[in-house]
Amino acid sequence: MTDQTTSPPRPDDPRSTVEAYFDAVNARDFDTLAGLFAEDASFRPVGSPDRRGREDIAAYYPPLLAGFVHGTDTPTRISVAGRVVTAEIHFEGRTVQGVDIAFDAVDVFDIDHDGRIAGLSLWYDTRDVARQVRGG
Repeated sequence: MTDQTTSPPRPDDPRSTVEAYFDAVNARDFDTLAGLFAEDASFRPVGSPDRRGREDIAAYYPPLLAGFVHGTDTPTRISVAGRVVTAEIHFEGRTVQGVDIAFDAVDVFDIDHDGRIAGLSLWYDTRDVARQVRGG
């Protein structure tokens, strides 16, 4: 299912790729999300093994988000420095067990000259998120 309101990334505007990424994540549009990554992209999620390549990265999201009835990553600040985009994010969601979760994170994107994500690292307090998921 593709969100028709999501604009394709523009190679000359790294921020547009990051905005498209959050649109796709929040819509759970995994096909669009996968297409935003370069074929040989690298992905470094804190607390999980690194992933390499579009298909390996795309496989990360469905099981992760399946644990949530709903959830929204809201960028609260986006900083662009050349082809590096840093996004401060606030996440709010509810697990399938009915536990409300909220936390802040930072994502650092490296955007290639085709407007695709060549590298992404995710940073958040994994211990706090685990505590919230347990309901503690």
